[in-house]
Amino acid sequence: MAEEDDPNFDEDGDDSNREGRWARLGEQLSGFLDPEAALRRGQGLVTGVTQATKDEAMRIISAEVRNFLDGMDIADLAQQVIAGLVVDVNMQVRFSRDDDGIAQPNITRNETTIRTRREAAADEEEPSKAEPESKSGPSEDKA
Repeated sequence: MAEEDDPNFDEDGDDSNREGRWARLGEQLSGFLDPEAALRRGQGLVTGVTQATKDEAMRIISAEVRNFLDGMDIADLAQQVIAGLVVDVNMQVRFSRDDDGIAQPNITRNETTIRTRREAAADEEEPSKAEPESKSGPSEDKA
């Protein structure tokens, strides 16, 4: 009765599934003996694993970068950077009337420098230190 319930059982006593199993086993074993087929299968496996690993790494890295950037306050960061700078802008604006009587600006720009507050403070201290020496003459070191 158990043999009648088996869908692979043939009434003639010939098991067709058994032949299919041997055929698949033969194909798999011949794959081990054929180096080119084994290399193709190995290459396919390695390629699949590599692609999956790359996709997972990119997903993790992009999630981390996104979380990092979401936590940053760009406006506050820009204010901190700007707060530490000194911008010296030197320019002259002269207005004159042309032949039609319309006032036209004439802008003369000089060099613009951007420095940090430390550099600006050091530049301001240097002239004040140099002035007493120039007024009183060079000082001699007493040893």
